[in-house]
Amino acid sequence: MMRPVPSRDDVAADMIVRACGYDHDFPDDVLKPTETEIDSAGRTINVNRVPCRACGTIMVSRWHESSGPYLAVTRMHEPPEPGDIPGIAERTEQVTDAEFAEFLATQGFPEGIPTDFAPDRRTTATTERLEFVLRIKAGQFFLLDRNGPLNAILPVPPHAESAELIEAVAGAAVFWTAEGELPLTVIISPADPRPDRSYDRIAEVSCRFHTGHVELREVAGRKLPLPPLPAGHGDYRLRLHTNDSGCLLHIFNQPRSKPLVH
Repeated sequence: MMRPVPSRDDVAADMIVRACGYDHDFPDDVLKPTETEIDSAGRTINVNRVPCRACGTIMVSRWHESSGPYLAVTRMHEPPEPGDIPGIAERTEQVTDAEFAEFLATQGFPEGIPTDFAPDRRTTATTERLEFVLRIKAGQFFLLDRNGPLNAILPVPPHAESAELIEAVAGAAVFWTAEGELPLTVIISPADPRPDRSYDRIAEVSCRFHTGHVELREVAGRKLPLPPLPAGHGDYRLRLHTNDSGCLLHIFNQPRSKPLVH
């Protein structure tokens, strides 16, 4: 499997989290449960998860209910999803070429971005709209790294991101839809085009593409190359809209965040 080349979003996320260090800005009251768990003895564990207001790092507190004067609380920190880091979009725009090159070198890419990767055009790219009619078999079609293998996403691995209509891993996504001919509109944008509420069902996940070159793929059918993605390689949001008349797929640059069903 191709080792992911860091993107400018990765640089910005690293800078923000490192700048915060251990001096996190958590809310004062963190002992109100946001969820519960059951331990091995069948007892309820209260769980509170709160993000640092500066860098998004999550503090997870766990405790059992107690009738005594003392409460035993365990705490740990979890890294944030890049899309949950405050100010990451603005910080990404401020990453200099020198900072990017230095980060790439520390991550094992001293030669920088490979020349065959799609260029980062997020400041100059315009929205592109493409129309297709796909031949759907087995109720699915795919978006893959150019010439990527279907077995990256089929069978769907347990660690895949899932949002009802879509399942995705790095470099591959499968979309579930009806059999037959499917009118599909694809909108590729450097910014979020916002959901189209005229559709009955809308779901979205994040997907990391290794080179910024992608293609639609039918089951045992055509490969349909798409234009280079506007931010080059890195994380994108895939938002699928469906109704009886067809599908709309948004592809736009956005740091990784949790799946969402509208």
